[in-house]
Amino acid sequence: MTYMDSSLLEITIKDALIPTCTQIVESVNDLAQIMKDLSVLVIDQGTIVDRIDYNIQNAAASVEAGVKQLEKAERTQKKGGMVLCIIILICLCLFMIFMLVIKYLLF
Repeated sequence: MTYMDSSLLEITIKDALIPTCTQIVESVNDLAQIMKDLSVLVIDQGTIVDRIDYNIQNAAASVEAGVKQLEKAERTQKKGGMVLCIIILICLCLFMIFMLVIKYLLF
């Protein structure tokens, strides 16, 4: 093999390798862009998960406050019913006493 043949062989190898190297560089660049996009998606998903977690905690606190208010309302309602019943019974007793007094006064 002569110098010319070896130069021609080197040029042929370089010509064959340049498109392959270019393709590898493009593939690596595409992969880097995909990784950047994936990173953005992961960050966005983390933000969404954080918001969901925050909303769940707020909902749990609201439910607990609601349960306390319902228990308080139930106690108040029971007391209110008992007070109303006592007032009605007192009024009926006073009415009966009044009727007895009228009965003895008139007859």
